[in-house]
Amino acid sequence: MVKDIRELLFNKATRKMELLTTPVNRLGLDLKRSPLQPHIDRLMNLLQRRRIRLKPRFYPGEDWGCVTGTNNIEVGFYDADPLLKELNQDIRGWSHEPRVVDYLLRHETGHAFCYMHRLYKLREFRVVFDVKGKFFDTYPVTDRFKPHPWSRDFVNPNRDHYAQKHPDEDFAETFGVWLEPRSVWRRAYRNKKGALEKLDFVGRLMTRYGDKPPEVEIDPRKVDSPAESIKATVAEQLGAPLTKYRAKATGYIDPMLKRIGRYHARPLPAGAVPLADAVVSYRNFIEDIVIRNARVTSYQASSLLSKIQSRARVLHLYVPLSGLEGKIAEVAALACCLATRFA
Repeated sequence: MVKDIRELLFNKATRKMELLTTPVNRLGLDLKRSPLQPHIDRLMNLLQRRRIRLKPRFYPGEDWGCVTGTNNIEVGFYDADPLLKELNQDIRGWSHEPRVVDYLLRHETGHAFCYMHRLYKLREFRVVFDVKGKFFDTYPVTDRFKPHPWSRDFVNPNRDHYAQKHPDEDFAETFGVWLEPRSVWRRAYRNKKGALEKLDFVGRLMTRYGDKPPEVEIDPRKVDSPAESIKATVAEQLGAPLTKYRAKATGYIDPMLKRIGRYHARPLPAGAVPLADAVVSYRNFIEDIVIRNARVTSYQASSLLSKIQSRARVLHLYVPLSGLEGKIAEVAALACCLATRFA
């Protein structure tokens, strides 16, 4: 074989194609094992040092945001895996660098603190942040708003004037800045009297409410668009042109495997077995067939079976026990075909 077969089967282009064609709700994202967890740990340590009792609940979803009226914070699924993050950069032209992730976590935590302590009902809060009317009913219809770029009354950590969108965002932005070292924000906003007054006010609020239990009952069921509810594929969600990735995905075999086994979430139907388990049970038998018929080495045949086995497991494919021998024959035929292709 011209190239190492494992490079052909498991290269990054192939892994990208496999991710792109996977429904978001089957990604199996786990924040605790994701690149986001160190950022979350850093935030929680910061809250503890500031004697803030709030414990936001984070979950992967369609985009970043705090669920209105709760402490449930959705983080973009595209930030929960290194390869997803790279795909987001490839397709949409942007990704969140570590500094921005820290900022987003602080910002959304500001929303959560405001909601859980119902700060928007405090008279002084409404005066300081210029709340008019019902707090949650006065958001702009769209994300478009007209900021005053020279205003001295708002923090502006990302130079996008986002604090001017709505009092809710104003508080969240101010809270995020306040969590930074005091010397840093006092120097940064020393010439912005209004912004500095808001920062000092946030400090007083934290002294008063930071160590108190939340007024709002915690309910983890209140979520917006969690990853497990998104049936669209990653490609559909990000708007990816699959043809661009398919050409380089030399090890992409998912469509072939789906013709052998069928998808079924656990528990499996009666009389069925995971295709991956069937491959494990008959692996030596299949490898011998591939080595003998495709004239490849034991290493090459083993690599092919490892690929088939791993993808069958990720895809949650099953086969009926009643026709198992026929399915094993199909797997052997596929492996021989792939071996010939890569020879």
